[in-house]
Amino acid sequence: MKNKVSQDVSTEDEAVVGKKEGKGKKIANTIINVILVIAIVIAALCTYISFVSKSGSGVPSIFGIEILSIQTESMHPTIEPGDLIFDKRVKDTSTLQVGDIITYWTIIDGERVLNTHRIVEIYDGGNYRIFATKGDKNDVEDPLTVHESEVVGKYNGARIRGAGKVFDFLQTSTGFLIVVVVPVAIFFIFHLVQFFRVLFEYQNVKNRLAFEQERENAEEDPDEEKKKLEELRKEEREKLEAELREKLKAELMASGADKPGEGPAPEKAKTEAELRAEIEAELRAKLMAEAQNKDDNNT
Repeated sequence: MKNKVSQDVSTEDEAVVGKKEGKGKKIANTIINVILVIAIVIAALCTYISFVSKSGSGVPSIFGIEILSIQTESMHPTIEPGDLIFDKRVKDTSTLQVGDIITYWTIIDGERVLNTHRIVEIYDGGNYRIFATKGDKNDVEDPLTVHESEVVGKYNGARIRGAGKVFDFLQTSTGFLIVVVVPVAIFFIFHLVQFFRVLFEYQNVKNRLAFEQERENAEEDPDEEKKKLEELRKEEREKLEAELREKLKAELMASGADKPGEGPAPEKAKTEAELRAEIEAELRAKLMAEAQNKDDNNT
């Protein structure tokens, strides 16, 4: 009884441990899946940014919202270096007013770059508008004015502090490799291992079930053989009894006991009785021998 109780307790402990391990694996898979989704989103965003930066206006835009990283402190304290800002695409420059913060293409140190400054003056150029800009931290206006065709967006006041540095890092080959490629590769390797693990477990279960089925069949075979042997012995016994009956009948007929019109003589009747007794004794002996052989085989 003690052994049975101990075995039951052990089985329950194993079930609890198995349940905890299953829960832990589920949590781990969920975390990895979340990381994958984030990595895929980042990868898609970085790929889109890299593509847009080489075509069209060169400014990444999602549903009309442009994502930009601030590189200098010319707009301090409104915008700080490393901030990630969001501009709204400008379709009609006539809606822009003095005091608006815009992002535009300009020439700095001989290179065409994006700049984000505040509008301080608007000039009418006839068929177009020209904007004079200045950084909030700067004491003087920018030396170059901005043609309306160079305006790409208007700052809507939304920003994420420090996220611009991450944004810039993700656009580098090293950042893309570390933040996107490596996590995605780890995810796929992990799930590939999980796939083969499940495949091997399935194969093991399949083999175990096949083994159990073979063992059950092997255990059933002796019973089937025994049953067939019993049926064979029964047939042989019935055949032997039939032969003895035929022999008895033939002996009786040979003795002349069934001749019509004759009464059985005492000596002849005695002979017939003795003959019947001998045949019955022979039958019993053979049946006993058959039963003895059966008992010996079972033993």
